[in-house]
Amino acid sequence: MGEVVRRLADHSRVNAVVLADVYEREYRGEGLEALMELARFLDGHRHWSLKHLTSSDCKRCEDERRGRVEHAIDTLPGDPLQAHAELKLMLEELRARAKQGAKKCVECRNAFSEGFLEPMVSSLGRTKLVGTLKNGQNRDGYAKLLSPLIRPCFLTSRVSIEPPSEAELVDAYKLEGGEVRIYRLSNELQHLYFLIPLEYRLSPEHVVLLHRARRALLDERQEGPQLDPLEARRQLKHLGVRLMTRLALEDGLDISREDVEGLACHFAKFTAGLGIFETLLSDAKVQDMYVDAPVGKTPVHIYHRDFEESLTNIYLTPDDAESLISRFRAISGRPFSEADPVLDLDLGGVRVAAIGRPLSPEGFAFALRRHKPTPWTLPQLVRRRFLTPKAAGLLGLLVDGQISLLVTGSRGAGKTSLLGALMLEILPKFRIIALEDTAELPIAQFRSLGFKVQALRTQAAVATSGAELSAQEALRAALRLGESVLVIGEVRGLEAKTLYEAMRVGAAGNSVMGTIHGSSAYDVFERVVQDLGISPSSFKATDAIVVASLIRHRGGVSRSRRVTQITEVRKGWRADPASEGGFEDLMSYDPASDELEPTPALVKPRSRIIGDIARKWGTGQKEVLENLDLRAKIHAELVRVADELGRLELLEAEFVVRSNITLHCLFERQLRRGGVACDEIFKGWCGWLRQAVKTKLHSRAVSEGI
Repeated sequence: MGEVVRRLADHSRVNAVVLADVYEREYRGEGLEALMELARFLDGHRHWSLKHLTSSDCKRCEDERRGRVEHAIDTLPGDPLQAHAELKLMLEELRARAKQGAKKCVECRNAFSEGFLEPMVSSLGRTKLVGTLKNGQNRDGYAKLLSPLIRPCFLTSRVSIEPPSEAELVDAYKLEGGEVRIYRLSNELQHLYFLIPLEYRLSPEHVVLLHRARRALLDERQEGPQLDPLEARRQLKHLGVRLMTRLALEDGLDISREDVEGLACHFAKFTAGLGIFETLLSDAKVQDMYVDAPVGKTPVHIYHRDFEESLTNIYLTPDDAESLISRFRAISGRPFSEADPVLDLDLGGVRVAAIGRPLSPEGFAFALRRHKPTPWTLPQLVRRRFLTPKAAGLLGLLVDGQISLLVTGSRGAGKTSLLGALMLEILPKFRIIALEDTAELPIAQFRSLGFKVQALRTQAAVATSGAELSAQEALRAALRLGESVLVIGEVRGLEAKTLYEAMRVGAAGNSVMGTIHGSSAYDVFERVVQDLGISPSSFKATDAIVVASLIRHRGGVSRSRRVTQITEVRKGWRADPASEGGFEDLMSYDPASDELEPTPALVKPRSRIIGDIARKWGTGQKEVLENLDLRAKIHAELVRVADELGRLELLEAEFVVRSNITLHCLFERQLRRGGVACDEIFKGWCGWLRQAVKTKLHSRAVSEGI
């Protein structure tokens, strides 16, 4: 610290201080300001004048004063607390002898203490490195106050190694790639996601070995064919093992084969992989990550499942950003330059959106949005209070009734999650065609569950390349593929006209589902009719609209995802459904109970959709509502049993699909007997659930050797 402060005293304009060794420590922000403040103090006092030593010609105390002051100033850069203590002691001694001795001695001491020493002690005491720590703390407090960003020498990203002093620890857990601590930052009304990556706990010998392997790789790099990212990573891991084994032998380093394999994983992660973002992605609770331009000025931000928007202790460098953007460009195969400053791609369950100049004048910025590795299910959403069992039963009934349904809401409200859960309510016997510009629906998982799904990838809304079909062209192709359930990732362009034409003439097959941005049923009407140019009469092909919202309860900071409206679209209006009774809420959100409540239209019933389903099924509305209540009871019971047994896998897609098939099998069995008794069906389903849970518990015990 002493050497750094002395050098800062000679340089008034410094953006960062970097101490480079096995670990590189970078001081910016408050830490750098504290060092600069001390350097300015040193610069102002290191050329102090001898005239301050005495006010008389006797010079009897001059040598003692000079020696003590010079010692304090020499001590100051490396230990300002000690320097302050020495000067303060000297001042106290002078004050104690203030009136002792001859008159000229009293005047000399007062002149020295009041004119030089007292202002010096006071000024030094106000510096951050002294004023913050002087109350009973020792020099160990410097490290916490300065708190550098640190990285092993083979990395470029940096992390802060000390949480703020006022932060309150509220949670902690382990990751495959490190450790996480969550702190509450009361003054900022948000949380700090404090990550300690595994790479930051490697021994110095292993860090040096990784650094040397990386340098050797750069020296050996040769031009060759562009490799698939997974293949490139596999080859780099193999190369890392070879390089580090050779270097370890050359240095006589005692290291096991297992350690070399582990280090090779780190090597590949920070060369062909996503670096520290892979550690973030290993945390299933982290849903969104984003980095704003200019990179490095602010930390990486995340959205945490339990703590919402949070700061992190991670800072990327411009080199990090360049490296990540290069990988995104290579993986996507799409252009990204000043001529094409927007890039969208899918990283296998993670959606990436990147922007650059000139759209972002301060350089690169990007966001990563994670998709749940398995499809969301209605029981999972019930458990999270996103909707009620009754609402889940109603939505399942509407899907089974083959209606046209749009899910609307703001970004992050849960539209796509709900759409995926509704797809699981479709019987696997029906074919599904899914159109998306960026893969968000877990198509591969649906296929593994036995669903027949044909995915169509359309041109991204931001793409300028003509290599992909537009959404409108893809939709026309989908309609020629035969009768299918049509699922649209997002309705937002010219494809809306083709979609509504198909819905009106019945060419879409069984049913149509999709998402669209909006905050209410009327917002959907405005967007479809005014923005997308669909006629009001064509809009009537929409049967129902589901609204998902982010709720801030009583104006608080935290937000919750809720379905706030399930509305049917009636057919009797002409121009404006809002003023002509064209919208009828079946369920609406009650802030007092924080739940979705059924309206009289559903309870009475006077719902058009319920009547239409009854006619399709050749039954009465009462029987349809009994079917709805049966589904609601099943969702509620499944959640109750999963919570009671601590077996949340019962709410996952695989088990929920089995549950849905069992329900329909029981229903069909009763139909063959000539009638439907929902109580008997529920009783039969509960028997199946007990047996299925028992089988699962037994299988788990066998696999664990219990």
